[in-house]
Formats: sequence, structure tokens, C-alpha cells
Amino acid sequence: MHSMHNSTDTSSIANPVHPTFGPPRVPSRKPRLDDALAEAVEIARAALEDFTEPGEVGEHLGATADDERVVTHRFAANVPGYHGWAFFATLARAPRSKVITISETGMLPGDNALLAPEWVPWMDRASEEERIRLDAIAAGEDPAKALEAAGFGPAEAPEPQVAEKKLSKAEQEEQKKQARREAKRRRAKAARKKQQKSGKAKAAGKK
Repeated sequence: MHSMHNSTDTSSIANPVHPTFGPPRVPSRKPRLDDALAEAVEIARAALEDFTEPGEVGEHLGATADDERVVTHRFAANVPGYHGWAFFATLARAPRSKVITISETGMLPGDNALLAPEWVPWMDRASEEERIRLDAIAAGEDPAKALEAAGFGPAEAPEPQVAEKKLSKAEQEEQKKQARREAKRRRAKAARKKQQKSGKAKAAGKK
């Protein structure tokens, strides 16, 4: 076995190097729009038409440089229910290469896009009474007692119905007469309709 040398390297003690942590360095220079990728509009459109219905990929909205030799094309989305959205296709190529590859495709909302409302957690949507009831059930307790202890008593009983006013004998007779008059009018109306239908049928037979 070789004996280990016990000398200490003091070269870094005077000026120690400490590791630094933080987000990756963001390049300050805006990437240049690659001409070959910017002109590949039809390649981007063909990539989108592979998974869309005919006519859904609309007009070309522009191209943006995401990085060196990485360009994203945007197209209007003619899709029902997606007003204001746009299709996108990201193209890339290797240095000194003329071969264009498809990196990513999809849809993105625009400034006036129709979006789903912001999701609200159930605990923020549920009423206090509902939370107490479900917490009691989860704890194996009687929800009715838990609600009553929290100040939510049983539902109030409905008000008793007011008894109908009892009609006098004269008023009852008047109601009966009115009902008979109504019935007589209905019978007369039905008879006139029947007579009219019969007259039309006879006239049609003579023709």
C-alpha cells in the first residue's frame, strides 16, 4: 500500500469559492427569427391538419422566434366553441441543417378567447351548514345534532292552511246556477262546431 501524503492544500483557503444558487441565466439578446423556419408556413399548417378537421386551420396569424432556430407559427382556429383561440406549430432545425422538424402542436387562447370560469374549491363554494353536516358524517356523528349545536335548528313547520269560508245556502245555489249556465254555453258551442263541420262536409261532397 502507498502511504498517504498528509500535506494540506491551502491554495483555496485565502479565496474560497462558494456555490451560487438561483434561476438559470436568461439571455438578454432577443433570438433572431430564422428565415427558413419563418418561411415554412405550409409545413406548420400540414402538421396541424394531421389532427384537425378540414377547414378548422384558418389564416396564418404570424411567426415568432422562441429561441435560436426555433419558430412558432400561429393560425386562426375555426373550431365551434373555441372563439378567439389559435392553433400553433413550433418548428426547429439543427445548426447548418436544412431539415425542419415539428417540435410541438396544439391550441392556445388569445386575448378575447372564451375560457372556462376559474375553478373554485368546494370548501369555498359550500355553505357553512353543508360543511358542518358533512364533517359530522365523516366523524361518525349525528349531522342533525351537529347542525343544531351550531345554531342551525330544524326547518320551521309550514303555516297551517286557512280553512275555506263556508258558503251560505243562497250562495251555494248561486254557484250551482252559474255552473249550469257555463255547462249550457259549452254544449251550445260544441253543437255549433259540429254543425259547421257537417256543413263543410256536405259542401265538399257536392263538389
